[in-house]
Amino acid sequence: MVGIMTPKGLLSLLLAAPASAEILFATSYNDHALYTLSLNASSLAVVAKSYDCGSEPTWLTLDYAKSVLYCLNEGWGGAASITSYKTTGGALSKLDVLPVLKSPVASTLFGPNKTGLAVAYYDTSSFITFSVADPSKLALQQQETYKLASPGPVPDRQDVPHIHDAILDPTGKYLVATDLGADLLRIYKISNCAKNVTELTPVKAVPGSGPRHGAFATAGKSTYFYNVNELSNTITGYSVSYDNKSGPAFTRLFDFSTHGPGGTVPAGTKAAELVVSPDQKFVILSSRGESSLTIPNFDAGNSTALPSDPLVSFAIDGATGALKLAQVAPAGGVNPRGFSLNKAGTLVASALQDDNRVVVIARDPATGLLGNIVAHAVVGVGAGNGPNYALFNE
Repeated sequence: MVGIMTPKGLLSLLLAAPASAEILFATSYNDHALYTLSLNASSLAVVAKSYDCGSEPTWLTLDYAKSVLYCLNEGWGGAASITSYKTTGGALSKLDVLPVLKSPVASTLFGPNKTGLAVAYYDTSSFITFSVADPSKLALQQQETYKLASPGPVPDRQDVPHIHDAILDPTGKYLVATDLGADLLRIYKISNCAKNVTELTPVKAVPGSGPRHGAFATAGKSTYFYNVNELSNTITGYSVSYDNKSGPAFTRLFDFSTHGPGGTVPAGTKAAELVVSPDQKFVILSSRGESSLTIPNFDAGNSTALPSDPLVSFAIDGATGALKLAQVAPAGGVNPRGFSLNKAGTLVASALQDDNRVVVIARDPATGLLGNIVAHAVVGVGAGNGPNYALFNE
């Protein structure tokens, strides 16, 4: 492992790496660090850390075309913030740090030339947009904060609105925010200049489901939206149609277990992340708290299998939006809070928050099936609360 390096020193190191090497970024709560990792065949190595993202770095949003990375700091142990970085060959140089409300948990770029950043706030019940036209001068644009008249069906988790994700729709004209506390999909229309958004009529989710993360998928002229629900451990699918006057219309298609229709999960399970594959043919979700699978020990001299939570893959029927269970595969350890796919869909980077580990898993893009763990690295120092997000630099 290489210690903290200057961007110039890291750039020299990365340029000297094999041409086949890939760069990943990962965040870790317990050592308050943003990691840079280098993947070369079966080797995943930590090459640098940045401590500019604050006390609890979490979600990462990458503008690859501009070589800019945005890191959210939830701020439970300090002041919350958004940090922007210049990425040069994977080397990180801090551009700006903007103090924000506590608990930013997810973000997405939007607007012409990606000049806006929409951010979901869990604990402070807010949806806020920022100008990132100049990544070295981050600026607040618009803030919407919500209240509940009364607690929801799961009162200990639905006492207030909890905005958990910000998602740009395929047209680039609308944003969706999943509200775990209010059981809503909040819909926003983006102005032509992306300087403000207008809230439209929200979509009511299944009561007590707790929408957490979501993603759109397109098939020909059809558009679908899928969200994973943390409280009910279900996945909900919608067909989406567009009317220029009233915005997108969501029609619920199904709501079933994260393990497929009729599936069940152990008590204490909490659904986490959901992504749609780059080819728009598969939905993959992570489920925490199951420990229902095992993986070989990473110590070659130890034959004791290790527990693993699952990554669950579904095939999308492009004609109907229906999902068919394709596979329940190991996520590489316990508490897979966040994961991502590379652009080719051949690799999955999984962040195991309770195991202080990031793993890279092989994937067959044709079948959507996950294979073996091809590489892994220790990320995070200290027990628990380790890596919670991993992202390919592409």
